[in-house]
Amino acid sequence: MAMATRLAIVLSGGGAKGAFQVGALDALINTHGVRPAIVVGTSTGAIQALAVAQDDIAGLLDTWLGIRGNRDIYRDRGGVAGSIILGEKALYDAAPLRRLLKAFADPARLAASPIDLRLGVVSLQSGEFRTIDKSVPDIHNWVYASCAMPVFFDPLQTSDRQQWVDGGVRDVTPLGAALDLNPTGVLVIRASPVSNPATTRTFGGLIPIGLRAVNLLQSEVSRNDLANTSLINDMLAARDQIFTALEATGATAAEASHLVLPLDRQLAKYRFAQVRVIEPREEFSDTLEFDPAKIRRAIDAGRAAVEAQWTAIQAVLH
Repeated sequence: MAMATRLAIVLSGGGAKGAFQVGALDALINTHGVRPAIVVGTSTGAIQALAVAQDDIAGLLDTWLGIRGNRDIYRDRGGVAGSIILGEKALYDAAPLRRLLKAFADPARLAASPIDLRLGVVSLQSGEFRTIDKSVPDIHNWVYASCAMPVFFDPLQTSDRQQWVDGGVRDVTPLGAALDLNPTGVLVIRASPVSNPATTRTFGGLIPIGLRAVNLLQSEVSRNDLANTSLINDMLAARDQIFTALEATGATAAEASHLVLPLDRQLAKYRFAQVRVIEPREEFSDTLEFDPAKIRRAIDAGRAAVEAQWTAIQAVLH
């Protein structure tokens, strides 16, 4: 069984594209026995994070594979004009998604879990990015809030009249929230490639154009989220190389540790942990396209990505 002292799994946003994460988690947890200490998710990643935290990947698979189409997640309110006329806060009614999340969440199982859960949400009032932990009541509502894409889905409104929306507005790939919890290694599982693929497709209509714009914006945010990943890994590798070189000159482990102590003190001021990114090579669906065949393809691709990278992934697990 692959173990780590404090492994964190970070799950990005991406709507229907989150099916890739489901396959990757199935391979990591059910096939390879990976057991994280921390799981952090934003948007669709919040759904997968809940499943990891309550140790229910089997239930997650059943939920995704049970989706028959968009109407299992949201209902059209009559387009842009209809929503404006009716004074709605969003184009779509996400009541089906909210029912699905309520049925999937298992508060007792979550409370008994040793895994530290964090869900990313954003306040419309303050613009603050906030993480929700598993001690917050009605966790299914906060998973929904993390999925509530502005304009497309209604915000979650709390009793203090605060409105909470998709954490991806500020942090599509919440690596920083995971590093705040001092993991020893991080696996980032993205729902889509970090570089949004170019396309020759023509986008007709306000909603397809809007969704494409959202995807492009999220790709840019995610690139920024992961910008320091290579720097983190390179710094840690350099530190280990220095330590090994000192031992090769005849220094004992204690002497080598003393000599690299100034570097270790500087590294300790920052949030450093080995990071590995798992992401698909292609887009399998649009953000709000819950097509059963495409969901299955993405799940299979997630499993295959873990198997292809398993040797490199193992380096993060110890």
